[in-house]
Amino acid sequence: MALGWIDLGVLAAYFAVTIGIGLWAGRKERDTADFFLGGRRQHWLLAGMSIIATEVSAVTLIAVPAEAFRSDWSYLQMYAGSFLGRVAIAFVLLPAFYRGSVTTVYEYLGQRFGRWTRTTASLMFFASRVIGSGIRLLIASLAISVVFGWRLELVVAASAGIAIVYAAAGGIKAIMWTDAFQAILFIAAAVVAVVVIFQQTPGSWQENLHSAYSAGKFHTFTWSGGLNNDKVFWILTLNAFFTTMAALGTDQDMTQRMLTCPNLRDGQRSLLFNAVAGLPIVCVFLLIGSLLYAYGERSPLPDVGDRVFPHFIASAMPHDVGIKGLMVAAIFAAAMSSLSSAIGALATTAVNDFYRPFTRHRSEAQYLRAARAFTIVFGAILIAVAMAFAGSDELLWKIFKWVGLVFGGMLGIFLLGVTTRARGHDGWNVVAMLSSFVFLTAVMLNEDSTGKAIIAWPWWVVLGTAWTYLVAACFRRRPI
Repeated sequence: MALGWIDLGVLAAYFAVTIGIGLWAGRKERDTADFFLGGRRQHWLLAGMSIIATEVSAVTLIAVPAEAFRSDWSYLQMYAGSFLGRVAIAFVLLPAFYRGSVTTVYEYLGQRFGRWTRTTASLMFFASRVIGSGIRLLIASLAISVVFGWRLELVVAASAGIAIVYAAAGGIKAIMWTDAFQAILFIAAAVVAVVVIFQQTPGSWQENLHSAYSAGKFHTFTWSGGLNNDKVFWILTLNAFFTTMAALGTDQDMTQRMLTCPNLRDGQRSLLFNAVAGLPIVCVFLLIGSLLYAYGERSPLPDVGDRVFPHFIASAMPHDVGIKGLMVAAIFAAAMSSLSSAIGALATTAVNDFYRPFTRHRSEAQYLRAARAFTIVFGAILIAVAMAFAGSDELLWKIFKWVGLVFGGMLGIFLLGVTTRARGHDGWNVVAMLSSFVFLTAVMLNEDSTGKAIIAWPWWVVLGTAWTYLVAACFRRRPI
């Protein structure tokens, strides 16, 4: 379904403003300290908004409403663990990173253990981020492509290409300022969507809410169940706690925002702001899904899986008044904010953990050129990964499973570093991390008669963390 001229104008304005903000914010990049960390002069509120934009990817914007539409609000149970995970990062991991004055969190592992631990963790980050971000880009592009009939490769190229332009030109400052704009945009679009769905659904808003409530669409907490039940509150809380610590504390994509702040206190503020602001944002996206159910009770929606929200945008929202354009821009914004931060973090890690250590005595200008080159290269790689997965099914679960296999090994080593003084051996840490991945891969492949893993996915990151920590703790640290 084609967009009207006003909608296309809104979409074009979004792209123009995004590029303008990125080029303005990233001007006068003098060295890699500016390019990677914004000179460590960024405000904690800007950092907090950037984390929100990075975390609320197009997967959230599309898949969370779809989950509430077909099921309920069980997803919200993960918020408690996510909040506690952020608090733990702020007061356990961040102090160590600031004490070490690191540019990437893997530099801390090098300081604490040695080169091999640092290199292995960096490579695990590359693997998880390239695949995860590539799939996230594909999910957003598929939703727009299928619903509006646009060619998939053009949608992928448009969203990725613009993100590459401002990320390569302006580095982290361009990424953070465009993130803040994009976060405001997709939050505003979500609120507008709630209002529009209320207006488009026959009957009063009280009747619509009651219809969804009666169908169990607002059910949130499941307090009892077996150890393998992936909807039980305490299991999801435990998973969210460990996953959040890994995603925001050991993944350069997220921690880079906090490290742009001038001091530890501001870095902690940015993360705690993000922890508080996350609850209402998730609730709005879940509410969209519940309201779509009420709408579908009166105007049946086709079975389009996770694309129920994009389908509603295309088929039921007012045509050519700018609202459809705003919604499509919001999907692009969610995709581009996650993508730009990913390629920025990948470039930062490539330069600081690999290129710089092996090319001593180069000038800052040369390292800055290398950073821009790596940004472009990783952007192209993510486009290729997105297209490689174009024919796959259950993309959302692929992200969860892949993250579960990798994050445990990374988090276990970081926790060993900050909770012990003499434990951990550079070489044996590598064995601990890689064996964790092998162990969890075996767990994933061990399925029951219904095709489900014997141990449910929420446990994977927990088991991987415990395995890595305990194995690595068996060995004493060797002086570097």
